[in-house]
Amino acid sequence: MIVARLSPSSIRRLSVLGLAILLLPACRGDRVRLADRLEPGRRLEHELHLEARISRALAGRQQRQDVVATFRAAQQILAPLPDGGAEATFSLIPQSLEVNGQPVEVGPDQDFNVHLGPDGRVVAIEEAGGQPGEALGPLGIERLLPRLRPVLPGALVAPGDRWRSRTNFVDETGTFSLTTSSRLSELGLLDGREAALVRTTYRSPVDRRETFANAVAHMQGTDVGAQEAWFALDGSLLRSSGDSVGSYRVTFSPPGGEVGLAPVEGTLVVRLHTELRLISSPPAAPPA
Repeated sequence: MIVARLSPSSIRRLSVLGLAILLLPACRGDRVRLADRLEPGRRLEHELHLEARISRALAGRQQRQDVVATFRAAQQILAPLPDGGAEATFSLIPQSLEVNGQPVEVGPDQDFNVHLGPDGRVVAIEEAGGQPGEALGPLGIERLLPRLRPVLPGALVAPGDRWRSRTNFVDETGTFSLTTSSRLSELGLLDGREAALVRTTYRSPVDRRETFANAVAHMQGTDVGAQEAWFALDGSLLRSSGDSVGSYRVTFSPPGGEVGLAPVEGTLVVRLHTELRLISSPPAAPPA
């Protein structure tokens, strides 16, 4: 069993959202419906802030890298799906990037086509264009997408209620899965909007290949973490904050399969803090 061991500073940061906001009794009853709005054309934009500490061990050598990045994250619903979900696009537009305290080239935009389930969770990911820079490669941006937002029950729930979900992702580079356990912690007001605080823990086993600038890495391991998210009852994610630790065994091979170069074994540990904040949304609509 793998257990996330978060540092005291990470735990304090994860609690900021809950401590910084005065919770008020919700204007409606004790039970509320938590569900995403998946109408075609609906577009949300968030500011995404990442702080990562990446530790590598390769052939007896240790290397540590600190990465800080800010993106504008945009999601737009394209069309409904027969299962009640929706087809959507998700774009990450880099704003700034620092490696070990020094600014570096932010790299191109990254665009993904995603399928959302009826509960709003990401159930399939297809990269449409744009490759992450070398500094962001170890973060597994495509694996991060399903963890940026809480999984919602799509039903009436009351504070203290819990729900679970599991999603498997498979493509030509391998597999990963995401198992979550969520709880409606509080009802209150955030920025003048009725909202729900959802606390989630997750576990995400990984077995896939990641391509870097000078090597192909076969990664096997698990990412575990926790998140707090404020979700407006009208269907918009307002803010979230999360911390995670990913620990992997890695086999590095030459990118072109060059003869005579043996694979090299190593390890990779990624400690990641994320913050997401809504910056643009359509007019609020009353919840169903």
